[in-house]
Order: sequence, then C-alpha cells, then structure tokens
Amino acid sequence: MAFMAVLESDLRALSTEARRRYPAVKDGAEHAILKLRSLSSPSEIAHHEDIVRIFLMACEVKTVKLSVIGLSCLQKLISHDAVAPSALKEILATLKDVSSTKFVLYNMTIARSKRI
Repeated sequence: MAFMAVLESDLRALSTEARRRYPAVKDGAEHAILKLRSLSSPSEIAHHEDIVRIFLMACEVKTVKLSVIGLSCLQKLISHDAVAPSALKEILATLKDVSSTKFVLYNMTIARSKRI
C-alpha cells in the first residue's frame, strides 16, 4: 500500500478512535484526510502543518490508542521526509512528553499489578 494510502487509513483510524471523547481530534483527522487527498506526493505534506499537528494532538490527549496512532504516523512522516524542519522541535518536545508520561503510567500499572 502506498504511503499516502497508509496515512489516510491511519487518519481514519484516528477519527474513529477519537469519535466521542475527543471531537477536536476527530474533526482534525477528517480535515487532514480531505487535505491529504488533494496532495500528490509525500513531500507536499511538509507544507501543511495541520496534517502534522493532528498527530501531535493525538499524542497529547494521553490516551494509549490515540498516542500509538499519533506516534506511528509521526515516525512515518519523518521517515518519508514529509515534515518541515520547523516542525521538528515541536515533534521532539511531544515525543519527550509522551515517552515520559507513558513510562510513568506503565510503572504505575506494574506496581499496581504486583500488589494484587
């Protein structure tokens, strides 16, 4: 499956997962799908910050499923050079925040399961 099709599929999954609890993420994902369909190559994505921003939003809502989709898509965008250099600082800050938060939640889960 081509990169653009995979990205659209991920955006659809993000929209579905965010449906009720995170309407801003859902709306952003649907807007990004429409924008993505108008682009002809991955390099054009770098000129549309709103596509990258929706994946950052998915990471920031602190829901594991949304974060996994967001992180996966950010990795795909970076590996396909579809991210503007100006967005990298924000992406790195989000990755740092998400990784530390998920690490704390993971350790709390392990500690809780050992008490049971």
